[in-house]
Amino acid sequence: MARTPFSSPDAHIVVSTDGYFDVYPATGRSDGDRPAYRGELAELGTGIRGLNDRLAVRPGSVALAGAVTAWAAVHGAAAVRGELGKGRDGKAAA
Repeated sequence: MARTPFSSPDAHIVVSTDGYFDVYPATGRSDGDRPAYRGELAELGTGIRGLNDRLAVRPGSVALAGAVTAWAAVHGAAAVRGELGKGRDGKAAA
């Protein structure tokens, strides 16, 4: 499993090759912190998720960087605030 970090003004996003991405606040994070939101790669757009829900593009690709940047611009702040309906464990809120 490889994890690739991306930063935006509203969020710090870490994409895993195992099929998910974690969203943390842009500042104030320490090792061991749980993500404010855990998303599925399909949320990042067409072509990002491959077979078995794993990353379909290279972790350092322009396609992934663009997809994460676009997602963060629209959803980053809401994810950090906990407004997207998924808890820190990646399960839907009850």
